[in-house]
Amino acid sequence: MQAGPTRIEGRAKDGWIVAGRLYRPALLVTAAFAGTLPRLDLAALETVRLPDLDGVDLLLLGTGESLRRPPAAFADRLRDRGWRVEPMDSPSAARTFNVLAAEDRLVGALIL
Repeated sequence: MQAGPTRIEGRAKDGWIVAGRLYRPALLVTAAFAGTLPRLDLAALETVRLPDLDGVDLLLLGTGESLRRPPAAFADRLRDRGWRVEPMDSPSAARTFNVLAAEDRLVGALIL
């Protein structure tokens, strides 16, 4: 995990660029840090446990090149933690994260 203010700067063939560093394959980012979750794809969300994201109340979920619904158990666990979950395609999740973070919103993004 990398601490500090973050903005998604772009994407590469196999990951996402934040603060000049490539995160692959999955990016977990908030306004305060960025990190990667190895071996994570949509199917693996069924059992994944995300770290505590202090102050986040909205998690954008980038599901790849197209919108796909996450496993119900995953979404339920996040809602139990008090997070709203908004699935969308990954490029849209990256753009939306940058806009909301620039507005100082309490947002995080998990981009697959």
